[in-house]
Amino acid sequence: MDALTVLAKMFDDNKNPKPISMSTGTIISPPPNVQIQLNDVVILRNHQLVFAANVLEDYEREAELEGDIRFTDSTFQTFEAKDVKARTKDTLKEGDEVILMPTADENLYYVLAKAVRFE
Repeated sequence: MDALTVLAKMFDDNKNPKPISMSTGTIISPPPNVQIQLNDVVILRNHQLVFAANVLEDYEREAELEGDIRFTDSTFQTFEAKDVKARTKDTLKEGDEVILMPTADENLYYVLAKAVRFE
């Protein structure tokens, strides 16, 4: 191939970048000093990770609740609760599998959720 053809091929190859795909990793050290085993070689650390807030302990979410509640030996009562806040107590633990989304250059990974498998 001549140099012009090689250059044209290089430009054409750049039109089709490698697709970004999600993967999973395993927590080997839980928060606050997180380490996630990505594969047999790569271990991701805090500076390479961005976490969805809902996977961390003390994540707080606001909600409005309404419905029926029944107290022992009484009829159903209607209730409404506004400005309710719920705080989670669970967090990532050693051995948990997490869903990861890398940036295009794979220098940063987003920890999206705890993974659950039905086997």
